[in-house]
Amino acid sequence: MRILITNSSMRSRGGTQTFMRDLAQGLNALGHSVMAFTSDQTQRERLLENDIIPVTTDIQNLPSKPDIIHGQHHLEMMTALTALPGVPAIYHFHGATWKDCIVKHPRVYHYLTMSRTAKERMLVESNIPGADITVLLNPVNVVKFHTVRTLPARPVRALFYNSRHQEDSEVVTVIREAAKLCAIELDLIGFHFGKTAIKPEKLLPEYDIVFASGLSAIEAAACGCAVIVLGRTSCGEMVLPENYERIRQVNFSIASNSPPPSVEAVANELRKYSAQSCAEVTARLRREADLSITTTELVALYERVISQHRQTPVNMIAESLATSNYLRKIVPLIKMTDQMLDRNWASETRATTFDELSMRLELLKADIKKTSQQHLHD
Repeated sequence: MRILITNSSMRSRGGTQTFMRDLAQGLNALGHSVMAFTSDQTQRERLLENDIIPVTTDIQNLPSKPDIIHGQHHLEMMTALTALPGVPAIYHFHGATWKDCIVKHPRVYHYLTMSRTAKERMLVESNIPGADITVLLNPVNVVKFHTVRTLPARPVRALFYNSRHQEDSEVVTVIREAAKLCAIELDLIGFHFGKTAIKPEKLLPEYDIVFASGLSAIEAAACGCAVIVLGRTSCGEMVLPENYERIRQVNFSIASNSPPPSVEAVANELRKYSAQSCAEVTARLRREADLSITTTELVALYERVISQHRQTPVNMIAESLATSNYLRKIVPLIKMTDQMLDRNWASETRATTFDELSMRLELLKADIKKTSQQHLHD
């Protein structure tokens, strides 16, 4: 089977990129062929050894026609659908962001999402039939995250592992104080802290407790760490056997509008630490969230969708209307972008012609040369 997976970017190590790479690896191991499509033009010259799957930015000149599209992010998904007539698709909805608006199209036969709450949103906001939605809880590559730490009786080191919070955010400040109150050393890794985890499978097992959300929290739990769930505006519970199922069903997250936590509330969660309880969570997660299980389930879904598509008459009018409805949905975003660019290009300091830009460049070179000569004389 030939599978095309779409994604908005391949540069960062985010949740969708990690899922795509792990899934591709699993599919390749089963003998399937996988290619990724991204509209990110910085990938045009990327070296193949940088990734485990080939990536294209040219959807019209694929080496072979895919049997199915596994779509992520609506712009790339619709680009692939319109460029590859006759190819069926599923759409994978990862979260409530502008990149993940729901694509409704006659050739999208099924929808995936990573939590129960996301499915409820799809049912209500997009009127997608419940039978067409599968909650595919985020898996973890247990082969990659093979190191499982043995937790000490008392926690000593904790990690704040998130790229959405800034260093001076209220959540970070409260967690710092709570860790200090509990005599726990705290490290912070994320975009706003100037540190990123290139190999989380080696980093995470160094910590007793990890503050994280989503796939990052799942990976930390798979490594044997105690996990306290983070949100965009708050900090939630420590994952324990008694709340594991509930937290797993909402993708190790909390409501995005949750109130900021207090120092005492976070300290109370830290005090719930139990090496034995956290080991039970890890064992269950590694057993239930194994990527190989998800890969097998997806292959069965791909085959079912391909079969359904073969039995469905082509309806080009419906496809054209779906594309029109989609364009109507994104027109306000495009107009807003055009207005912002227009104001930017209208700047008094911006060059308006190539000759003007060249003249400014020559003047800049002369200034640099003059400054260099002055420094030499000084």
